[in-house]
Amino acid sequence: MESIVKLSKRLQAVANLTHPWRRIADIGSDHAHLPIYLRSTEQIDFAVCGEVIEGPYEIARDHVQKSGFATDLQVRLADGLQAIQPEDRVECAVIAGMGGMLITEILERGVDQLRSLQALVLQPNQNVDVVRNWLAEHSWQINAEDLVYDEGHYYQLIAAVPVSQPLHYQPVELLMGPKMLGNVEAASDFEKYWQFQLQQKQLVLAHLQQATQPPAEKIEHVRAEIKLIKEGLDATNSSTNY
Repeated sequence: MESIVKLSKRLQAVANLTHPWRRIADIGSDHAHLPIYLRSTEQIDFAVCGEVIEGPYEIARDHVQKSGFATDLQVRLADGLQAIQPEDRVECAVIAGMGGMLITEILERGVDQLRSLQALVLQPNQNVDVVRNWLAEHSWQINAEDLVYDEGHYYQLIAAVPVSQPLHYQPVELLMGPKMLGNVEAASDFEKYWQFQLQQKQLVLAHLQQATQPPAEKIEHVRAEIKLIKEGLDATNSSTNY
């Protein structure tokens, strides 16, 4: 058996959000580092490691075999949530390290599997607001979020649970996260990330306004985003000033 896998800061944050679920599915498992770590530290009893591409599937299968947990970690070649079978009794599905649009497509294609799940842990690399909106429209409530800085990049993470009816988040909540806004523990990284985003948006706006034919619709969209970011930062600063 190999020694315990050491996770990146991003994957460690993902791992933290899988608690308390003991049976998970890691969709797009890549090297299967997350399920191997969770099983070796006795945080889970069982995991499905799903991969849609042959190469990563074979790598994950090899890593699981070497880990000594092949009985408890099932590596499957399948499209998205189709890797989950009813007899797996999976409680929580993890989809991390992909674009937000792809994550929502995987969720859309896996509606049958979603009905049996008790939780989702998602880490979109882009279009995080699109993922939050999909969750709200499909009756998944965000119950935890995190934002971590790892090797030069910021990552937003979401945990959600099913509820009886669709939800509505305000535009600023969709953009910045309903659980992140006003989160005192995450205030420092949150502010650094969104101050950077604010500066980037302001640069984009200045560039658009200087165009020979300024695109009015695009300018209005960027202005709206700038306004939301300022609103979120103001709200967070107010909640952390005692």
